Amino acid sequence: MNKTKLCCFTVNTTHACIIANNYISNNLDNVKIIYINEKNETKKVKSIISKFYKRIEERMYYSEWLNENMLNNYEEEEFVFVVHGNEKFVSNVNAFLAINNFNGYIINCYDIVDIRSRIEDVISNHDYYMNTSEVISTKEYKEEKRKQA
Repeated sequence: MNKTKLCCFTVNTTHACIIANNYISNNLDNVKIIYINEKNETKKVKSIISKFYKRIEERMYYSEWLNENMLNNYEEEEFVFVVHGNEKFVSNVNAFLAINNFNGYIINCYDIVDIRSRIEDVISNHDYYMNTSEVISTKEYKEEKRKQA
């Protein structure tokens, strides 16, 4: 099963939702979106999506934690898991997702206030790094950092 991992660093749930949903609405079609948030902010996420992302509202699912009943057809559907929280929470969710077979994307939105690792180390464990203005491959990110050094 093919999984693409992206990461970003955010200040709150709204910021995480905007970065992830911009990527999803501009780059992906026919995906089942599942939100996994450390904090129970279902109402906030649904409100942001209904106001700004009408196109993906129908494909949106939300969970504080992963609910097995939502994953009804692993092999035929493509999933996007948007994971938001502190570094430990994101790591625990990713460990769970790693043992499940599915095609799709994992967008890890790390709470920047609670990052314990070096940013470069976190980025290097993903295929892509994204922020509010761009999405770049980890390889490109490392090359750019080398040029700046």
